[in-house]
Amino acid sequence: MGNALEAVEKWVKSHPYLEDIAALNTVFEKMLENCDTLTEVHNMDSIKEQFMSGTPLFLTDIDFGIENKAGAVFYTICKNNDKSLTAELPEEVQNFFEAVKELSQDKCSSIIKAVLEDDDKFLNEMAENLGAAKEQLEYFAWVSIRKALSGIKADIEKFISDNLWQKGICPVCGKMASTAFFKHTKRGRQRFLHCDHCGTEWVYKRIGCPYCENIDQKKMSIKDSDDEPDMRIDLCHKCNSYLKTYIGEDNNSAGKEGWASIHLDILMKDTGFAAKGSLVKP
Repeated sequence: MGNALEAVEKWVKSHPYLEDIAALNTVFEKMLENCDTLTEVHNMDSIKEQFMSGTPLFLTDIDFGIENKAGAVFYTICKNNDKSLTAELPEEVQNFFEAVKELSQDKCSSIIKAVLEDDDKFLNEMAENLGAAKEQLEYFAWVSIRKALSGIKADIEKFISDNLWQKGICPVCGKMASTAFFKHTKRGRQRFLHCDHCGTEWVYKRIGCPYCENIDQKKMSIKDSDDEPDMRIDLCHKCNSYLKTYIGEDNNSAGKEGWASIHLDILMKDTGFAAKGSLVKP
């Protein structure tokens, strides 16, 4: 937990206007510190063929047990009684904690299942019954999924790397990439994509739009910001999308997280370019 909190604190120190949104991440890190996570993935080799044909891991035949494990994490969120952790959060977030406090663990697992299956009907009904927003349910569910996966994150990303996933959608959950970043590896400085939903990171080609696979550089451009030297915005003029990219040297920086550059989303508003894959929206 320490490294994650330190990264958030460091980023907020240079971006104080993100303090409120960063506070929620800090609360979750502390609240879920002692939650059980998945610890072992059995027989990953059995789904190599499916995976290499372009099927994200959650859609292969292997059972990760993510619904029950993430459901248990969500249940921990629901049963939080430490008011000192949540006291400084926005009122609508505190109201959500209040709304979900009576959910059973089975119901929490059902919410995880609905989120993974994009079951909007169930989520809308659940949100209405709770007096909460569907977007809040989805956000808290994905936080729970990320935590549940954290114990096997390194194993999964090694499997992904070994099997050369080169798509713009997440190789684990199938959501679109939300941000990109560069990292020094044995192969040089490579571009990675980041999934805001399940937290997975994977290598992607240095040039090209992950959303429409455009590689025509005449139909791409870069928008820099004097106020944000460690970030840039990659524009695709073919599908009118943009990808926020962390270009700093700190591999542990919070800058690769979608929430950490939400001010750039505001900058891009009304430009005709759209963000894709973002879990947190301005």
